Amino acid sequence: MTLADDKVVEAELEDEYYIDEEGADTNESQLEEGKEIAKGSHAVPKGVAVEELKNYGGKKKLRDECPEDVMELLVKKDLKPVYDKFVQAICDNSNVHGPLSGWKDTSFASVLDLFTNDFADKGVKVVLCKRKSGDGTRRWLEFIDVEAIGDNYVPQFDVTNWSGQVIKTCYTKLSFPNGVAVEELKQWGGRKKLKMKVPIYVEKLLEAHNLMEEYNQLVDHCIESGIGVIFKDWKIEKLKEIISVYKPMFHEKGVDIFVCHKQEWISHGQHGGHYEYFRWIEFVDRELQPNYYPQRDAETKDEKGCMVM
Repeated sequence: MTLADDKVVEAELEDEYYIDEEGADTNESQLEEGKEIAKGSHAVPKGVAVEELKNYGGKKKLRDECPEDVMELLVKKDLKPVYDKFVQAICDNSNVHGPLSGWKDTSFASVLDLFTNDFADKGVKVVLCKRKSGDGTRRWLEFIDVEAIGDNYVPQFDVTNWSGQVIKTCYTKLSFPNGVAVEELKQWGGRKKLKMKVPIYVEKLLEAHNLMEEYNQLVDHCIESGIGVIFKDWKIEKLKEIISVYKPMFHEKGVDIFVCHKQEWISHGQHGGHYEYFRWIEFVDRELQPNYYPQRDAETKDEKGCMVM
């Protein structure tokens, strides 16, 4: 379903859309105590063991190698026999991995689903995650010790938890999980478009938290003060100041808000090029996404060029 051409687009869950790309930030609070994955661009907290899935020779490596922290958790929970059956089922299934296409998420998740209850019976939740960056797609399994970590962790890249919301840039499509609603700030005619219609995901999330009044104030404030003096285009520093004013109001009702951005260089060949700017606001329901952190938060990610030739 497409809400409007100039708004957030809902995509089919099977499509390979991703939330971030090369250069995205990592949640530093998780890095301090947890484990880095995906070349250090993402981290999981203590209590989550990770097994990365290699794109080449993936089945063989899954069968022959098991990370130390994963094995330690499996032995502790008496889940090694279940894990072995799961791995064997993955290796025996011809639809899970192709020699050229690599891992197939839907088929992999279907096999994993057969063992979900067996793992859960002994206090472990297993999730297939996927993240795409400029240097390729990375997948991994998260083995979550529910007793150790409690209910305060939701895997940010769970392939079964995408909401279908997508922001299209010139070169990528950014996707977002359930519990995160997105409002895009268009570069052209952005003030008018922001006022015209509330994205359905934003509306439903904010209505559930009784935040529509604060939202309308936020929109008016952005339209009035989040722009440049001459050209009336969005200014990220001004938007950051506005968001900081409303953060406590939204947080008090269980929603965190972030202004995010991405910048892409559009090459004109020998004639140079220009930058395209993409900005949006993320509304995060902390009950559904207690540990979610934006990959392009303007507070931690400076607006600078990302050259794509």
